[in-house]
Amino acid sequence: MNKILIFLFFIPFSILSQDVFSDTTNNFDSLSFIKKEISPNYLGVNVTPLVSGVINTRNNYNIKLSALYKRNFGYKNLRISLNHLTEGSASSYDYNIPVKSNDTSIWFRYFNDNYTYSDFRIGFEELRGYSDTRVHIGIDAIIGYGSRSSNYFHNILSIDSSSFYRAINNPNDVLSNATGSRINNYLVTGVDISFGLDWVMNEIFMMTFQITPQFNYFIFLNEKDKSDPYNEFVRSTDYADFKLGYFDINLIYRF
Repeated sequence: MNKILIFLFFIPFSILSQDVFSDTTNNFDSLSFIKKEISPNYLGVNVTPLVSGVINTRNNYNIKLSALYKRNFGYKNLRISLNHLTEGSASSYDYNIPVKSNDTSIWFRYFNDNYTYSDFRIGFEELRGYSDTRVHIGIDAIIGYGSRSSNYFHNILSIDSSSFYRAINNPNDVLSNATGSRINNYLVTGVDISFGLDWVMNEIFMMTFQITPQFNYFIFLNEKDKSDPYNEFVRSTDYADFKLGYFDINLIYRF
């Protein structure tokens, strides 16, 4: 895992060390030798959540909402985007553990963790193809702000007359009514690398299908609304996160 993180750390420096507006294959300056597109401005949105909602009507996880702008410079596109990421259709809990029991009942503690953050990204992509279908590889720097909310609650499972465990509600039970929660706020930094396929539909519209692995480093800012009667939450700190692939489908208008 450490080798992977080191490799990902050095990728941006390797890519950014080249001339952003040069053709890396022929060492040409795109600004001087390559004819720019007739419609060099791209304006688009990420329609993946809409497509996922149609295909899977019940659950939609790791939602990424994006608005993007690109400017063509021949072999390269400069790009910027605004993004909002959430966990989406999160389950009521992530895992549980038994904390108490007697001859007829078991008390379980349920834990849940959700995230949401917004970020700004700027970078570039290199194009290959120049036909109705072309490919690209791109890289972005990421800066943003986000929150991670954590909570826990309790349920009682009790043996009924048929010798099955069933959830019961006991308003007088102190443990079953105890809850814990907190919200941590972070400065979000990182990089993403995209591997994409551009389908040029006509002179105006284009669809982009791309996989976007991203590495984030979350810098802890503050903690609020903390309630932890059973001391389950560990001390908040900075942490790193790697997501192997968001699959983005971008509908782009060219002008």
